[in-house]
Amino acid sequence: MNKNLTNILEPIITEKSTALSKQNKYTFKVVKDATKDSIRKSFLEIFPDRKITSIKTLKIKGHSKRTKSGIKFPADGKKVIITTLGPKIEYFPDIG
Repeated sequence: MNKNLTNILEPIITEKSTALSKQNKYTFKVVKDATKDSIRKSFLEIFPDRKITSIKTLKIKGHSKRTKSGIKFPADGKKVIITTLGPKIEYFPDIG
């Protein structure tokens, strides 16, 4: 994998992911061929003051969608839930 480590992680900001951020669990979209080791390195490069306690990866299958011109197949993807210790990450807003 010849990608820059900081380009691997992209935060997913949804209602569920912001609720998980209260428990120090953060959700990111990653490239399909990213490994847990490369995810760990890129996260620690961006946030060096945090300690990772667990990394959980999930494969996302693209579902077919009917369009006016036929059937469209979105690309498959991968997301990761990272549990950390330390201060709150500012990407994720607070839910009141």
